[in-house]
Amino acid sequence: MVTIKANAAITAAQLSRVFENSGIHRSVDDVARIDRMIHNANILYTAWADDELIGVARGFSDQSYCCYLSDLAVIKQYQRQGIGRQLIATIHQDLGPNISLVLLAAPSAMTYYPKLGFQSVPTAFKQQRDY
Repeated sequence: MVTIKANAAITAAQLSRVFENSGIHRSVDDVARIDRMIHNANILYTAWADDELIGVARGFSDQSYCCYLSDLAVIKQYQRQGIGRQLIATIHQDLGPNISLVLLAAPSAMTYYPKLGFQSVPTAFKQQRDY
């Protein structure tokens, strides 16, 4: 059974493991950066199989208008079981219907997010980071 938790304490090592085993590209060897990713987000929902962290949704919200989801990752062996859907649904339920969820999708996930009710938008811009 999978349990979804809001704001559970996780370590940089745990988050790195999820990223490494989910197919998400992140700088997992930069422990300080991963630690900042955890502690500077104000939205952190995690999925657990017993005591094992198997998924994460992380982002930022003003708690009034929008929420930017910067990460949605589930370990490959747990993918295609609705865990990502559960994470997103729980966030949306907790934030309420007046808050939009916004994200940047990896090219490989472009067909995934419409299944969760996300709409592709042509009115977005990005300045790429230097990794």
